[in-house]
Amino acid sequence: MIDLKHIMRTQRDKKEKGFTLIELMIVVAIIGILAAIAIPQFAAYRVRAFNSAGESDLRNMKLAEEALFADFQAYGTTGLTTVAGAAGAGGVLTIASVGPVVATSNNGVAGAVEELAIGISNNVSLVASTDAGEASFTAFTGHLQGDRVFGMDSDATAIYWASKASGEAWVDPALASVVGADDVNGSASSQTTAAPQATFTIL
Repeated sequence: MIDLKHIMRTQRDKKEKGFTLIELMIVVAIIGILAAIAIPQFAAYRVRAFNSAGESDLRNMKLAEEALFADFQAYGTTGLTTVAGAAGAGGVLTIASVGPVVATSNNGVAGAVEELAIGISNNVSLVASTDAGEASFTAFTGHLQGDRVFGMDSDATAIYWASKASGEAWVDPALASVVGADDVNGSASSQTTAAPQATFTIL
């Protein structure tokens, strides 16, 4: 004899296995909403990390400048060191003058040029320039993928920033360093040749 209740129970158990199409669509929609929120946030976190690398390199350059000044009573300069895409690159601070202390430095070699190597994070560009007497300096850094350029002056303790387009290299602001003056605060940033100028403000 056929047990109808057993057959109906077996068919009902088969139907209850797995997820319905509606349930799967709801899960996919929830994952899509979460992804739409998370991806822009992740991009913003990346830009903040790139900016932190540029700011950190500026602080390290200030320490190197002060070490150079402590030894030779002169600050160093760099060209615009662009290391976009380079890994483990570095820059060099150079004292070009032959002032009274520098002339007898470099292990006693008179008139020698003094240099101090400085580390730079990947994709960070930096530049340092001095006044004519090498008694004051201005320095600038910026990460290629960051959205800020950072600047500082030896005559001020503050760090300044100006906005730039993310993914674009920036050019040397070419701010002349003047002893006893805060040269960076409120100055215009050259940034890129295509972007409009922005003003440096305190960080």
